[in-house]
Amino acid sequence: MTRYLHSRLTSRQVPDLLQTIMVAELIAPSRCLWLISPWISDIPVIDNTANTFLALEPSWCRAQIRLAQVLASLTKQGTTVCVATRPDLHNNSFLDTLNAQADLDYLSLHKADELHSKGILSDSFYLSGSMNFTFNGITVNQETLSYETDLATIAEQKLNFRARWGGNRS
Repeated sequence: MTRYLHSRLTSRQVPDLLQTIMVAELIAPSRCLWLISPWISDIPVIDNTANTFLALEPSWCRAQIRLAQVLASLTKQGTTVCVATRPDLHNNSFLDTLNAQADLDYLSLHKADELHSKGILSDSFYLSGSMNFTFNGITVNQETLSYETDLATIAEQKLNFRARWGGNRS
């Protein structure tokens, strides 16, 4: 099944989508998760201000849970997390935070000057489109996104991502 999300998503819909897919990953972690974005920030991705997601990660406080925290939690659950971004000063803060929190045996970071692709690929979905993983990308800019759950599409993208960015073989 393929679901497409197109431009004109509201400033609330994209954060809600990111929260849903991140919570799903924490509940049933993929063997490998790829996050590809030329510009990336430690954006909030899970609203835990009411302690709604305490069962997912007991160490989380009542706060907005940021992308680096979620990815680090996934590495601690045995998910290989591959992040690709541009070698830009903007990205360094996020990468430093992720490096400090993650299980480094399950973290793979890549920098590429020519990177323009954007998306997240897991065992169960592929989110791609024009959105960078930054505050403006998820809340301000009008973006075009595609959310796909078709297993053949996911398998094809896994082959492409592994060839370019590494990751687990299954």
